[in-house]
Amino acid sequence: MKLKEKISKFIDSVIKKTFLKTFYSIELSNIEKEIAQDSIKFKYKPCIFNAIISGILIIPAILILDTNTLMSVLIPITMVVGSAWFAISLANMKKKFEDFGLELTTNMFEGFVTSLVMLGLLTLFSLMPNSLFAPITVIAKQYFIVCLISGILGTIVIFKLLFLVFAGALKYDINDAMLTGQNEAAERYFKKSLSLLHTASENLRAGKGIEVANYYIGLSFYEIFAFIQSAGLMNGQLKGLMDGAHKLKRTPDMGQEEADKIALDLIRSFVSYCKNVEGVKAKKSFENIKEEFNCIENNENEPQAIVDTRLSTIVEEIAELLELEGESLFKERKN
Repeated sequence: MKLKEKISKFIDSVIKKTFLKTFYSIELSNIEKEIAQDSIKFKYKPCIFNAIISGILIIPAILILDTNTLMSVLIPITMVVGSAWFAISLANMKKKFEDFGLELTTNMFEGFVTSLVMLGLLTLFSLMPNSLFAPITVIAKQYFIVCLISGILGTIVIFKLLFLVFAGALKYDINDAMLTGQNEAAERYFKKSLSLLHTASENLRAGKGIEVANYYIGLSFYEIFAFIQSAGLMNGQLKGLMDGAHKLKRTPDMGQEEADKIALDLIRSFVSYCKNVEGVKAKKSFENIKEEFNCIENNENEPQAIVDTRLSTIVEEIAELLELEGESLFKERKN
């Protein structure tokens, strides 16, 4: 096994068994496990490995050259990068920018870890007795080429760190521009949809105002499918579904059989678009939706009051599912 692979495997083990030990002791969904593994593989391991290499390259500069200059440069960089890193949040990033978001946070994380490694080395060599490294320092300073190489290596490391800070800042800014209004729009869609679904459920459960219930069901699903379409979270033609929801909203006093058929088509389509149902509560709601839906489809000659009650339960469970999972419910699961 190559040295780099051994180091990578060691870093992976340390991350999982030391820093993320408590995290991995929690029951994680498949999506959560996938996100954690991708972060370790594509962000933490390469960043830590690169930071270690940078630390090794700057050791000659720390031993031979004036460390006050390095310290004066590293302290503000560490503060800036650290503050930026802990302030970054990509939770609401648009799906099509996910890879770019990983690249952005990788730049910032590598810059932060590299600065920490170098500060740690500066502290280590500063606190050690001078006599420990004095012979090496004295001999090395006698050779101009050694001092020159040390300075070049130190400059390369510092300029790489500055580049990471600049790249991370630029990428964060362009991403922030892309997110303008995105959070508010998503929150507005879901809050409106949840409120409408609860209202529809209450009307159905009360056994009165079926036209009002039809209206709210149509309006609720129109909002849900419109959000899915605007966010680009899945493929497929949604126009037909949105037309059906709009029809139910526009003519809520249509025949009950036709209204139920449209409502069931909307629910069936919603279920088929649920790609990631994770967690005990979410799975329970999802199973309840499918069970009540099957009962409506297969139970013959059920009174309309029972059908309305089942629809009420389905709508309520859909609201619960959306509240628990949000837009991640519709995202395609990676293989």
